[in-house]
Amino acid sequence: MNRSGTIHMWILVVGLASLVAALVTAMLKNSLGAPVAEAVLSAGMAFGGAFGLGLGILGALQQSRFRSTRRGSR
Repeated sequence: MNRSGTIHMWILVVGLASLVAALVTAMLKNSLGAPVAEAVLSAGMAFGGAFGLGLGILGALQQSRFRSTRRGSR
């Protein structure tokens, strides 16, 4: 069911989207006058949250795909 490299590509997409979210967060915090350390910490939290959410979504999609193929084989 899993094509070679497909899941790796989606993890890369999630990582890049998380990186964009972190960069936007850092730029917004810095433009509001927050210290650099606070902006970096906020960016790290944004990256972690977005990456975790993305991996959770990928896992849920993988699980639902696995269940639908199991039901069809009975």
